[in-house]
Amino acid sequence: MKRGFRIVPVRSGDAGSIYTIQFQGENETEFDKFLINKEIAKEQDSLARLVAKLESMSDDYGFESELFKEEEGSRWDYVVAIPEGKLRLYCLRIENVLLVVGNGGVKTTRTYQQDAHLYASVEDLQVVHKVLMSRIYSGKLHVDRHTGSLRGLLNFFNDRK
Repeated sequence: MKRGFRIVPVRSGDAGSIYTIQFQGENETEFDKFLINKEIAKEQDSLARLVAKLESMSDDYGFESELFKEEEGSRWDYVVAIPEGKLRLYCLRIENVLLVVGNGGVKTTRTYQQDAHLYASVEDLQVVHKVLMSRIYSGKLHVDRHTGSLRGLLNFFNDRK
């Protein structure tokens, strides 16, 4: 992934904040693409439960590790999945107060690596993780430890990491 992106707020609740990614030159965010995907729409009940989970996490519980499948990505990144039926939504879980949702899809293979779309969704988040955390560690971006809100430059159009 060599294109730039920006971090876009989705939802803020009492227990944490949810953001998503919008890649340079694209009209939809990654979460919007997930929500309007025709294959995902066929899993309407699972999608409704997944969205309700996100709302509950943001409002009530925060983004506790036990709410996610953590074997996604590598052990060096914060990529996790929210499984709901056949659906997988890939995210970056940063602390218990911040979630950056990416894309995902209907999992029909044993592992995400066997599905090109799911694999690309995880790879995109791995790159976003690297650049985002670099900016957080450098102090150019700040995560509020109580609300999960991000303060600082949320555009990553010139970062080359």
